[in-house]
Amino acid sequence: MKYEPAFDGIRAVAIIFVFLDHAWEPAFPGGWAGVDIFFVLSGYLITTLLSNELSETGAIDYQNFYIRRVLRLWPAFAVFLFVVVLEISISKDPNIWSFGAVAVSSVYMMNWSRTFLWWSEYKLGHTWSLAMEEQFYLLWPVLLAFIFFRRAICFVVALIIVIVTWRCFLALNGADPERTYNGFDTHGDALLIGCLLALLVRQNPDLTIKLSGMWLVASGGLLAILLLLPHRTVLAQTAGLSIAALLSAAMIASLRCETPLKSFLSVRPLVYMGKISYGFYLWHYPIVLGLSKYGNTGKMAALMLSFGVASAS
Repeated sequence: MKYEPAFDGIRAVAIIFVFLDHAWEPAFPGGWAGVDIFFVLSGYLITTLLSNELSETGAIDYQNFYIRRVLRLWPAFAVFLFVVVLEISISKDPNIWSFGAVAVSSVYMMNWSRTFLWWSEYKLGHTWSLAMEEQFYLLWPVLLAFIFFRRAICFVVALIIVIVTWRCFLALNGADPERTYNGFDTHGDALLIGCLLALLVRQNPDLTIKLSGMWLVASGGLLAILLLLPHRTVLAQTAGLSIAALLSAAMIASLRCETPLKSFLSVRPLVYMGKISYGFYLWHYPIVLGLSKYGNTGKMAALMLSFGVASAS
């Protein structure tokens, strides 16, 4: 699969959304949409790679797939968790609950812990999205191999409808937003929308040309969400999550064509920010928690420090 710099650029946009949400939530209540951009892009890229492999060989080399995922994600995560453990250990009053949060994060279960309030988050609540991604990596290759030659698009559409219906049912019947936002069974539609985009583009390559004209609408829609839609509202937990994912999919599709958006997202600073976005995501949250008490100066310092640590890592 050919490398596309603009995909790193859209990762940069996503991580900027997330940072604004965590550092300046009242001003940017919809920064949660950055995570959905990551989810859609992940679903799209993974499905494209696996679909190519299935078409060429008729099967998926699961061992190779999972080894590549581990080598890409775990080293940086392990270093991050080690530093967190060290920080807890040398604190004046080490708390066993904090070590438990590290354990929950290390086995990629923070999303379910947040969903059902199993354990303290400590400074690791943001690892819920990493857990979502890991659960997707475990399940999707096997499922895709089963449905790929059996009307896969219809199956994925049906699965998205089931997830959205289930989430809306819970949200409209009083479920806490932590349940609907963090659950793999209620927020997995964003990953699947990315998967669906990959399958649709594979079936009809001209689809990217048709969607390229939507780049302005998609960008404007996501910007409106960033500025206007808090994630704990019923609107966000019903239609909002899916709308953000659909807008993200339209943006991603447009990056396969020459558009002003693609040119903007391909500039070097954004591409570099996208390349370090995983490390930035890992480190920024505890840094923001530690420095936000110093006001805007502390938050700007958190931005610079997170950037520096991510670059070094």
